[in-house]
Amino acid sequence: MEDEHGRPDSADLVVAGCGWVLIVAIIALPGLILNDGPLTVYMVVVGGIIGFLWARRRLYR
Repeated sequence: MEDEHGRPDSADLVVAGCGWVLIVAIIALPGLILNDGPLTVYMVVVGGIIGFLWARRRLYR
């Protein structure tokens, strides 16, 4: 048996995309609750980076 590591299919992309959005939303939630614009932007950037790394690891393992 060969180990198949092809391109991710559409289901993998949907799971990774939804996971990324969920991670960004959860991390940005404190800034949204406190109604603090700069905190929200900072947390969205941090959540985006963390979500990107998670999705990348999920797609290419």
